[in-house]
Amino acid sequence: MQSARRHLNSETFEQQREARESPWLAIFVADWCQPCETLLSRLSSVSHESIRDLPVGVVDVDREPTLAERYGVKGTPTLILFVDGEPRLTRVGALSESQLLQVGEECTRH
Repeated sequence: MQSARRHLNSETFEQQREARESPWLAIFVADWCQPCETLLSRLSSVSHESIRDLPVGVVDVDREPTLAERYGVKGTPTLILFVDGEPRLTRVGALSESQLLQVGEECTRH
């Protein structure tokens, strides 16, 4: 099963954050950001189940600047792992496959 990727606005982000008890990823991106495209592509190609099966919410920082500010997003792409509605891990940049797997390992601890 591939990650369910969903584009989120402020309202749907909060619904996702409040409703989901299992870990999920929020990825803050911008249309003009090439590293964002690289990260999203890499995330789609990762085969390890710890990361592959995580729900993913994508937030465009240009459309949702208040949401980006609330979570301290200073650069794109920014990946935030949420567990029980709270941010537990933040990574910035076009993460390598091994770095994505580390995020997946963090998910298995929760």
